[in-house]
Amino acid sequence: MSFACIDIGSNTVRMLIADRYGSEKIYFRRVTRLAGNFSSGVLAPQSMQRTLSALVDFRQKLDLSGVKKIWAVGTAALRAAENAAEFLALAHAQAGFTIDIIDGEREAHLSSKGILGVLDPVPERSLLFDIGGGSTEFVLYDGDISGTVSLELGVVRLLESYPDKALRQKRITQELEAFFAAETWQEWLLLSPDFTLVGTAGTVTTLAALALALEPYEGSRVNNLVLDIDWLENLEQKLLKLTPSARLKLAGMEEGREEIILPGIELLKVLLGQTGKKSFRVSDAGILEGLLLEAMREAV
Repeated sequence: MSFACIDIGSNTVRMLIADRYGSEKIYFRRVTRLAGNFSSGVLAPQSMQRTLSALVDFRQKLDLSGVKKIWAVGTAALRAAENAAEFLALAHAQAGFTIDIIDGEREAHLSSKGILGVLDPVPERSLLFDIGGGSTEFVLYDGDISGTVSLELGVVRLLESYPDKALRQKRITQELEAFFAAETWQEWLLLSPDFTLVGTAGTVTTLAALALALEPYEGSRVNNLVLDIDWLENLEQKLLKLTPSARLKLAGMEEGREEIILPGIELLKVLLGQTGKKSFRVSDAGILEGLLLEAMREAV
């Protein structure tokens, strides 16, 4: 039996088709920026149409493959949108998908399962983070999940709500300072100050692809890659000198990320500064892979 998992993110829509053992997998992804032009809490018609088009394409692929069991989830953009119900109805009518809008805590749990599934070795203690288009999830992991938090620091949201870099920087710093001042983090840190930073999702994997000049992209090659603050700062200076169209020509730059990559770098720099770390590890896996693991368990 084969089944499919679909992750409808604020920037990217991804689908994974796998057999019941997860030994054979086929990935599909489309950058649709569902959270683009998000005004007054409403998904823009063009953003919905781009995403619906991707879902219709995914449905056609599923019909050809004969997959019947499908799990589909939506995250920050759909959680926040006043017209989310309209989008869900259109997705069902046009593509036949029933979409479960998950909260930030479940998103963090799914993401952590996916991340940890590809790390080698798995760190004893780690702060896992998933930088999305509409939110960023954090997970405190020390052999088990000790805490999760979801912050409204998605790269699409940051770019469109704070086009001025200084205002973005202020927003990022305020949110992260509040997180690291919270009791959950402080208590976890007291257990041991030794932990590994591990990141996933499009911003992080695109940075890894740029570091390796990957063309085409290969997820297995970015897993466990370590990126440091010096490289990150040098890349930021390079990107700032280029137009978005020129950035897109760089080996490893995914189309649709040529503008939102900068807010992502800014967030990472503040995160590294707040944690006192000089580097972080990369995982290609996240929510989609976590959902796959749950689907495999249910299929047994």
